[in-house]
Amino acid sequence: MIIKHRTKPTSIRKLEALQRRIPRDHPRRPFIDEGCAINKAGYKGELALNFPLKFLPQKDYLILHDLRLQNKTAYFQIDCLLKGRSYRF
Repeated sequence: MIIKHRTKPTSIRKLEALQRRIPRDHPRRPFIDEGCAINKAGYKGELALNFPLKFLPQKDYLILHDLRLQNKTAYFQIDCLLKGRSYRF
């Protein structure tokens, strides 16, 4: 069961807004376009994970997308966390 759904990252939404507003001949436009393309590629990779995850039994797994957690002094981000009922190799 998906507990926390994946959403489009704010960084991509901001870069897309900049692309709509900045003229094509602006000197910073290539950097904005490149940053947007890189971020979209990463997001596309995260979305590709959704396909195999849908085959997991919903009653046996909890799925959490885009987690930001704190570890004593720093924060870290997890794209996808699976929690199963059992642990076995």
